[in-house]
Amino acid sequence: MRSRWLPAILALLALLAFAACSGGGDDDDDDTESPTPTENDEPVAISELAHAVVQIQALLDDEPVWWGSGTLISKDGLILTNAHVVDNRNEEYEQLGIAITDQSDEPPDLQFHGEVLAVDYSLDLAVVQITEEIDGGNVLEDFPFVAIGDSDQVDIGDSIRILGYPGIGGETITFTNGVISGFTAERSVGNRAWIKTDATIAGGNSGGLAINADGEIIGVPTVVGSGAGETAGFVDCRVLVDTNNDGFLDDSDNCVPVGGFINGVRPVKLAQDLISAAEDGDEYVSPYYDEQEIEETPRGGFDTTDTDFTNLVFADGVTDDDEPTDIVVVVPSASERLCGFWEYEAMADGMTWDAYWYVDGAVSDEGSIVSDTWVGGESGSWWVCILGQEGGLSDGLYELILQVEGEVLASDAIFVGDDHAEVELDISNESSVEICAAWVSPTGAQNWGTEDLGATVTIPPGELAPVFLGSGTYDILMYDCDVNTLIEDYEIDIFEDSTYTVTDSDLQ
Repeated sequence: MRSRWLPAILALLALLAFAACSGGGDDDDDDTESPTPTENDEPVAISELAHAVVQIQALLDDEPVWWGSGTLISKDGLILTNAHVVDNRNEEYEQLGIAITDQSDEPPDLQFHGEVLAVDYSLDLAVVQITEEIDGGNVLEDFPFVAIGDSDQVDIGDSIRILGYPGIGGETITFTNGVISGFTAERSVGNRAWIKTDATIAGGNSGGLAINADGEIIGVPTVVGSGAGETAGFVDCRVLVDTNNDGFLDDSDNCVPVGGFINGVRPVKLAQDLISAAEDGDEYVSPYYDEQEIEETPRGGFDTTDTDFTNLVFADGVTDDDEPTDIVVVVPSASERLCGFWEYEAMADGMTWDAYWYVDGAVSDEGSIVSDTWVGGESGSWWVCILGQEGGLSDGLYELILQVEGEVLASDAIFVGDDHAEVELDISNESSVEICAAWVSPTGAQNWGTEDLGATVTIPPGELAPVFLGSGTYDILMYDCDVNTLIEDYEIDIFEDSTYTVTDSDLQ
């Protein structure tokens, strides 16, 4: 018997990770020596770039309560980092400390204080200004900094290098490298909401420096995990599946590892307005959300009692007005993308939400959106897409799990592949009991998914209702109108138009 999620009686206790993140920029009129190469220079050495990557410490009573990384982007001490590094809505710290690496084989030295000039919680980006020496003296030095590259020009297979302070494997600055493995689309941002990479990004490393082969910053690393103390870099584990088959999602279920590190990089292009506002001394206004509404609500302080996600469907694309191009029940091989659309109520800007894409039971680092900030307002419709990489989407079973503030609100699964065709399954009720809910879920999916009859449809005795599917092997669950289980049947082959008949002898 596989794990399942019964949406009528959801309950979830999951730990939300606290992440940290950052990048860098350039100054065309600056004559100060910078670790950034000119157009005709050889790529700059990593050891030089390390001097422009700082550790940002949230200080309480002069002791760090957490830390993240950041990148100097100007000679006068502007730092690009993750909004979570400097988020103090719960008043958990008193000051920001800035630690500098002088020698790459030594821990960074806490030398300065900083203050936040601009922040965008929806992008998880912030700009910090170094304001004074740690003893209160004036800042007299010019800082090394990193130039901003063009994140629109990077592509799958390009190399990417990460610098930061991960908090595991020692206290010194750490370098990792890898390649760009894909991109994630997000309604509020576009097709390049995230750059995905196989380079390891851990804990406090988030907020550091992601560069191309020329030593230019192309993005801001992000990780599922905390940048704070001993928990930095921990393997993230969430309750997403009813592992004990009791019909509930709660702390008695086993948590599901989501890959240890979900390695995402915010394209540096998304930070341009934030940086410009900080440089010009202007107030930054996010184009994505009402900043005052978010700042007035402490992290974790949202009431989700009435929050609801409904009518989750799949489509093969998105129109210019954010509607599904074509609602589908099966997706052809090598398709460019697969999108999930749903309606929502009682949301609030600033809530933390996740969209986990699983492919054949394994979480997709390339497609998943993790610990993101909601900017869609109270009600409406939303979408997320998983993009096909070179050659398009691979064949398999794709499952989308959506959660808000740690609570799973919706999920569903769909086949991708030319071996699956659209078929009709007629559920015929020859029993004496009215069928009020039915789930026809692919065998191999972790959860039962979306109820297939719809909120207003039932099957009285003597009647039938159609369900449209991609051909394959399925499990079936049915309830009566008192939410009692009528049918629980597994591994049913549905490869052509079929009828599933329910009689009194079949009822549990």
